[in-house]
Amino acid sequence: MDMEGPVNSMSSAFLPLLRETVEKLESESELTGVVLTSAKKTFFAGGDLNSLNQVTPETAETFFNEAQAIKADLRRLEKLGKPVVAAINGAALGGGFELALSCHYRIAWDNKAVQLGFPEVTLGLLPGGGGVVKTIYLMGLMAANEYLIEGKRIVPAKGQGSGLHSSKPLRARRSGAAR
Repeated sequence: MDMEGPVNSMSSAFLPLLRETVEKLESESELTGVVLTSAKKTFFAGGDLNSLNQVTPETAETFFNEAQAIKADLRRLEKLGKPVVAAINGAALGGGFELALSCHYRIAWDNKAVQLGFPEVTLGLLPGGGGVVKTIYLMGLMAANEYLIEGKRIVPAKGQGSGLHSSKPLRARRSGAAR
């Protein structure tokens, strides 16, 4: 990933890029796996709080639909049918952590610059890209609380033993229910 600007983020340019990338991956017949990397010092910075502040009652439905579309495309990435790995070289916070959680495995550089978590919860915002469900699924409800309620950040060394480093295998679900 190498979006315009100083960091990769869920800016207005992100949704079309994500959709285009997932569609291309789904169409690859010879695909054996995917590794998401970043050309920036930060893996993925997450959402743009300035755009959130600009939502009005008139634009709320559009904003909601875009958030739902991002969540759907992250789920398509997760269900790609081939291994997807996030190679995390810098902070993956908020939406960036949700992007990493949409991958089957997360490999992170063991450096203090690498932090994982949902800092938006300290502002009263819940992760909107599937991060709540995925974190609880991987860690269990009680262990996930400190990340989902308190906004605690985790460093790679601690993440390895927490269950966040790899996704549990997908199980068959009745009526295609999402996790």
